[in-house]
Amino acid sequence: MLFLFFLFQGFTCFSQSGAIAENSMQKGVLAYSKGDYKEALELFQKCAILYKKSKNIELLGKTYNNLGNTFSRIGKSEQALTNYLSAIAFSKQSRDSLNIAKTYKNIGTVYEEQKDFKSAMYYYDLAYDFAKKVNNDLLMADCENNMGIVYEQQYNYVKALKMYSNAFEIYKAKKDEEKIAMVLNNLAIVYKYLKDYPKAVKNYEAAILLSNKLGDKFMVAANQNNLGNVYELMGNHSKSLEFCLLANANARAIQAQEVIIESYDGISTAYEKLHQYPKAIKYRKLFEEEKSSFINTQRTTQLSEMQVKFETQKKVDEILVLQQERKIRNLKIKEQNFQLTRKNNQMIVFFLFVFGLVVIALIWKSRQKLKYQLIQEKIIRETEEQERLRIAKDIHDDLGSGLSKINFLSEIIFQKTEHLPDIRNSSESVKETAKKMIENMRDLIWSLNSDNNTIANLVARMREYTTDYLEDFSIDLKYSFPDELPQTNITKEAHHELFMVVKETLNNIAKHSKATAVFFAIEISSQNLVLSIKDNGIGLDEKNKKGNGLRNMKSRLEAIGGTFDLVSEKDLGTEIRVGVPLQKIVK
Repeated sequence: MLFLFFLFQGFTCFSQSGAIAENSMQKGVLAYSKGDYKEALELFQKCAILYKKSKNIELLGKTYNNLGNTFSRIGKSEQALTNYLSAIAFSKQSRDSLNIAKTYKNIGTVYEEQKDFKSAMYYYDLAYDFAKKVNNDLLMADCENNMGIVYEQQYNYVKALKMYSNAFEIYKAKKDEEKIAMVLNNLAIVYKYLKDYPKAVKNYEAAILLSNKLGDKFMVAANQNNLGNVYELMGNHSKSLEFCLLANANARAIQAQEVIIESYDGISTAYEKLHQYPKAIKYRKLFEEEKSSFINTQRTTQLSEMQVKFETQKKVDEILVLQQERKIRNLKIKEQNFQLTRKNNQMIVFFLFVFGLVVIALIWKSRQKLKYQLIQEKIIRETEEQERLRIAKDIHDDLGSGLSKINFLSEIIFQKTEHLPDIRNSSESVKETAKKMIENMRDLIWSLNSDNNTIANLVARMREYTTDYLEDFSIDLKYSFPDELPQTNITKEAHHELFMVVKETLNNIAKHSKATAVFFAIEISSQNLVLSIKDNGIGLDEKNKKGNGLRNMKSRLEAIGGTFDLVSEKDLGTEIRVGVPLQKIVK
């Protein structure tokens, strides 16, 4: 019974491990196809560990091939070749001819990127023979496509076009959209070299559309860069720059080093043609730096050394054994580090949680305190407002009735002292003074009520006062006010000072200008309030232009951040123009 129990437990663990590895492999392939190479590497490396534990040699060979593909895409050729060699060794053990063929093809791609075309063609031929043995048309097409790339780089465009066309027909028959997109790009390159630019553009655009549909970020970036190069050859430098910059951004997002290097070259050339030389120099330097780090003599030497190791099977086996032992040691160390890190992380999370609670409590307390302060301030403002209204009412009731009585008694004295001119004149003066005080009191009470302190109410009050004031004079009054006035609140100071300027101006017109017409205009924009009062009177002489009244008006406006301008010519009238920025007077 115990034996059966442990056998069952071991089988269950083995099944779970296999399911996890299979899931990681599927996710890795998906991440790779979308250009998320960092995630793909992590997933494939996880698969390699799991398959080693389960001793699944066949899937281990496939995993190392996928790792090689991923390292190749991010420009790490040495790591790519190391993993491809491991894939070959494991696939030979499991007799997986298809994976051997795929890996040979991928090794050829590494040598092709390093411009070692002889080695590249050697591995493409090996891959083609294995693909033919297992009767895999798609893989044979892949080999022909890659051979076409080598022919293309050796300037043999006729053979390249033939290889690409053969591959394209197979991809179309198999409805492999990803491969169709790739070969469309390759055909476009050949057409570009043959100077058939319209066909090149057509193929690149079709490849970009198909790659976008498939979510293949690498091919999108590569085709965008190639399309930019074609537009450069066509003399459309702006279009070339647009596509090369787009390709560079997309390639950097997925760490596609080869495309990044080529796009730097295209960007530099486009800026040079557009006479933007500083930018051209900047991207030329980036191109040279990235290119030198990607292709150099040291890397070529390393690849040659790896090839020698691969040819000597005994040395390859020794390397694999050493790598496996080292990885086992590393795994043990990683496991220990993982346990320690997990404990540390748990402590950190706990302290962060406590710290977060303290911060939340402090923020809540601060907000409650601020809320209480705002309530207190609101109560104070409302109390002050009520007190102002009470004072205004008392002034109106007490002082207003007293001034009205003075005005009434002055009128009686004036009527009963017809034979006493001195007393009559004094009573008239008292009457005028009382009348002015009543008007000033009314304006003061108006301004004390905060509800009245809006632009619309101020303009309405100005219009009402102007009409009433000039009614007793033989002066024709015309207005030019906006049809719709904003109900924007303004400060009491601005309301008071602007109204006093209007009163002073009307008083000067009535007493000194001898005008027969007055034009009162107001303009309101999103930034300024402009007020203009113009008469057709006798104008002001130099002495009156420097009088106290005008100085007072100017100082009133300066106090609220406004401007005061006076234009007056003899017998041509006077215009007073006032400008106030709304941001200075709006509450």
